[in-house]
Amino acid sequence: MSGPLVAGKPCIAQANILVPMSFIDRLRQIRHTPLDISIAAAIVLIGLPVVLAGAVGLGAYLYFFKLSPPVAIPEPEGLTEARSSHIYASDGTLMATLRGANYRVPVDYDQMPDHLVRATVASEDERFFEHSGLDLAAIIRALTESRGDDEQLRGASTITQQYVSSVFVGKERSLARKIKEAQMATQLEREVGKEKILERYLNTVYFGAGAYGAEAAANTYFDKPASELTVSESAMLVGLIPAPSRYSPYASTEQAERRRQLVIDRMESANFLTSAQAAEARRDRPELEEITVTEEVFRYPYAVDAVKKYLQSRYGVDRAFNGGLEVTTTIDPRLQDQAEKVVTEALPTPDDPSSSIVSIEPSTGYVRALVGGRNFEDEKFNLAIQGRRQPGSAFKPFVLTSALESGLLPSTRFNGPSTLCVPGWRPECQVSNYGRSGFGTITVEQATVNSVNTVYAQMIMRVGPSEVVETVRRMGIPGPTWMPPRSGCAVTEEDLCRTEIEPLPALALGSEEVTPLEMASAYGTLANRGVYQEPALVSRITDASGDVIESGPKKPERALEENIADNVTSILQGVVTSGTGTRANIGRPVAGKTGTAQNFQNAWFVGYTPELSTAVWVGYTESNRELSNIQGFSQVTGGSIPASIWKTFTEEALKDVPISEFPEASPMGALALPFKADSSAGSSPDPSPSPETSPTATAPAASPPPMEPMEPSEPDESDDSQPPGLLDRLFGFRSSDTESSPSPAGSPSPLPSPPG
Repeated sequence: MSGPLVAGKPCIAQANILVPMSFIDRLRQIRHTPLDISIAAAIVLIGLPVVLAGAVGLGAYLYFFKLSPPVAIPEPEGLTEARSSHIYASDGTLMATLRGANYRVPVDYDQMPDHLVRATVASEDERFFEHSGLDLAAIIRALTESRGDDEQLRGASTITQQYVSSVFVGKERSLARKIKEAQMATQLEREVGKEKILERYLNTVYFGAGAYGAEAAANTYFDKPASELTVSESAMLVGLIPAPSRYSPYASTEQAERRRQLVIDRMESANFLTSAQAAEARRDRPELEEITVTEEVFRYPYAVDAVKKYLQSRYGVDRAFNGGLEVTTTIDPRLQDQAEKVVTEALPTPDDPSSSIVSIEPSTGYVRALVGGRNFEDEKFNLAIQGRRQPGSAFKPFVLTSALESGLLPSTRFNGPSTLCVPGWRPECQVSNYGRSGFGTITVEQATVNSVNTVYAQMIMRVGPSEVVETVRRMGIPGPTWMPPRSGCAVTEEDLCRTEIEPLPALALGSEEVTPLEMASAYGTLANRGVYQEPALVSRITDASGDVIESGPKKPERALEENIADNVTSILQGVVTSGTGTRANIGRPVAGKTGTAQNFQNAWFVGYTPELSTAVWVGYTESNRELSNIQGFSQVTGGSIPASIWKTFTEEALKDVPISEFPEASPMGALALPFKADSSAGSSPDPSPSPETSPTATAPAASPPPMEPMEPSEPDESDDSQPPGLLDRLFGFRSSDTESSPSPAGSPSPLPSPPG
């Protein structure tokens, strides 16, 4: 029982002496319920960290904003000059030097438009006028939000910190650097004030394209001073700041536009723009100026142009011209000299058409020679990588490859009448050979050697155009993504502006447009026994620090079965030894195919040895014009000037290389599917079916939509000195290349099988 109070405290009676109850004794008398224990635990677990965090925060605030020791802030240094990039041939000789328009033009704060300043604050540091160099709220938000991307983390840094980082302390990721950055940022705020910090920031921040500071950026992108920037232009420039290369309007139009819209949204949210002003700015899409860059090209301008386009696509304009890249190309000076020489000598007069050569090493994909026209000073358009033209019958090897994959044999026989109504060929079914020449019943091999249209029309309908497109894709067409888009293509999706191969029956006759680089690369897949090597213009790149950022050939990809490729190669050897490409015979194993587009408008020879795959194109740069009365040829076909150019180039290129044979093709197995030549009659009678022809025909592939009718002419590559007659109007395809040696209608021509 409790005793009387002593000095206001409870007491207990002990040996008749009143003793005050201790605090511990009092606690012992308390009954501890589970709720009491839970509350106590919560206080310890939650309250203590809050108290500690508050203490740390208070300490950081006092240290950085009130008590931090003074830090020596150096004067800002002038802009370090960007380093030029250099392009070298494979032997180390200099081909070109690339220099960007890297400069800075400082201007005073009052020369910067208000909307540029407001766009910067809204986008980069919305609490700029409220904090003192560090924004603790932004830091906590960045740490607690889960995105974790670069822009979110950047948002934790104030404009002052960004300026200090870029000018004084660098971007090294370390705690010591961040502490130094925070110290300098808070001190700078106390010493120079907000306006001066914004002035310095906007005079030093990098906007891409070699432009440091708002004045240089305004000049570079819009050819005007910063004081004349519009709201929309200011928003676009500020949108570049987090990642100038990624958001470049030159490299990624849609990315830059999204960034511009985002900055305008932030300006509106910050009440820097009214709704009406923001809506007007969103509609006002800026018009860009061309980037000013300089280059000194010492050798091989077309090859340099191709390498430059690759570098800009892969690394951006700024890094290509300002990044100090040391680029070793795959170009072999001896082969490049020979390629340029042969084009000049084959087409010497000003009225002659142009020519393009691309020669690729099949085993690596290395481009050893690239000529994109007759004279770079007169023709800047690089035909080798931009000149998409119809290949005519040079496309037939892809149909052949797909046919062998589907089960046809080289010995499978088809009827080869002079004209043929092919079911599914639209809008009209008729296909003709040159001069209405009939070939009777011939094999797939013979039809390839003599480029018989009526047989190939049947083959693609059996195989299916979509299957051919898939085969071509595996072999390397469309080419790599760095290649320039199709001329005049305005589609924003990059893939749609590349070479486009539509699944049309007319593929068998070369209706779709391709570049010499793509043709040399795809034929190289055959030369490499079915292994695709992406064409490469560079073998090694080092950056300004000397670090290797790219080296070696691309990763090989198995595109075709080895024996399929070997059998196609075996057949294509016959084209050179006894078919339409005899002018390309160099006395060593060669496989290839001629190609002549409708009305003699484009002429090709694409051929390969085990060492080199080379595509030659001849035509007019500015338009598809008839190639007539040129260097003694009444009409230029693939088997005339292109085959002669190919021969002259390849003979010199391989003069010191030992002769090597193609691997012997193994006999192919039985047909996987039954095939039968179409028996529709043309102008020549059809012979009786061959025992090798299956009696069961497969259904033709679904036909494509109707195409515009065209008037192809069919060249004769067996006697180019004689002008061929014009054929009847044909429909249903956009190219005709019937390079067949004529034989009497209705009788098979003597066609020897190619060796190997």
